[in-house]
Amino acid sequence: MSKNFFEIKNVDFNIDGKTKVKNVSFSIEKEGDVICLLGPSGIGKTTILRTIAGLERIKKGSIELNGKVLSSEKINIEPENRNVSLAFQDNSLFPHYDVQKNILLGTEKNKEKIEKKIDVKEIIDLLDISHILNKYPHEISAGEAQRASLARSLMTQPDLLLLDEPLSNVDQSFKEEIQVRLKKILNKLKISTIIVTHDSYEAFYLGSKCGIILNQELKQFDDPYNVYHLPNSIEVVNFLNRGILIPAEVTSPKSLENKDLGTITGNFNKPFPIGSKVKLLVQPEDLHHDDQSNLKFEVIDRKFRGTNFIYTLKTPSNLLIPVFVHSHHIHQHEENEKFGIKRPIHIDHIVCF
Repeated sequence: MSKNFFEIKNVDFNIDGKTKVKNVSFSIEKEGDVICLLGPSGIGKTTILRTIAGLERIKKGSIELNGKVLSSEKINIEPENRNVSLAFQDNSLFPHYDVQKNILLGTEKNKEKIEKKIDVKEIIDLLDISHILNKYPHEISAGEAQRASLARSLMTQPDLLLLDEPLSNVDQSFKEEIQVRLKKILNKLKISTIIVTHDSYEAFYLGSKCGIILNQELKQFDDPYNVYHLPNSIEVVNFLNRGILIPAEVTSPKSLENKDLGTITGNFNKPFPIGSKVKLLVQPEDLHHDDQSNLKFEVIDRKFRGTNFIYTLKTPSNLLIPVFVHSHHIHQHEENEKFGIKRPIHIDHIVCF
């Protein structure tokens, strides 16, 4: 048996006779940890949750929870006997009950389980749904219904909580606050959780580990910091869409050369022989603005993000390089102006492919 609290070993996830994700292995090391699964729509994230919950069977590998096999080629514990709670992305509230009754259904499911002593009022307050308790599902917004479904799932006191895009219908202005509240609840109750999302910022905030699912595979499963700064494949780089790959040549164990940027120093995440032709990942925060620099490129786009700008610069080789600048920087550049890049260029994590 696994020493991890939860573990998936070499599982193919199938639905309607089709394999969605192949040969998946990952784990939750200790009770109370939260992991997030990221990937584009239709890639198989929901199928993974449905299978863990027992709604789909597996023909290969195993799924274990707290030392017990839930699913394997020969074993399939029924969903109602797993103590695994799945909150779907779509409204799963019972239409003939008001919100309060829907939420209390969660407490009735596990009446005998009292050790965690979840406070219903606290959950309701944290998810900001006290004003809709007497309303029926058809009378509330999609975001309110999602939060009510989440409250009901929490009240079941599951050994494992599965959340499918739990905040996809929450207004953007309110989403970050709800993320903070959700993280507080999960940490306090120590409920092991798997969250499916397509929002990388949400995954990086909520998850202690993140899994990236692309092209029927779990491409990377790692700390959020490493997923962002040390992506292990070009597919992960392209999915996260947080930088550009540019041609370069390795000139020493700690440097490389690009035709437009010149010499770039730093620490390679993996060694390359000197002379290797590589693709270097340049993320917006890797380069720094300097009006006094003699290395200048044309601004072709400027995106204002509130706390920062992302400038897109065009090089003589027609590379389009993104550069992050704090929004309070003194000289804001317009399109077609020249933008200076600070030299020498040093990148802490040199990621090449």
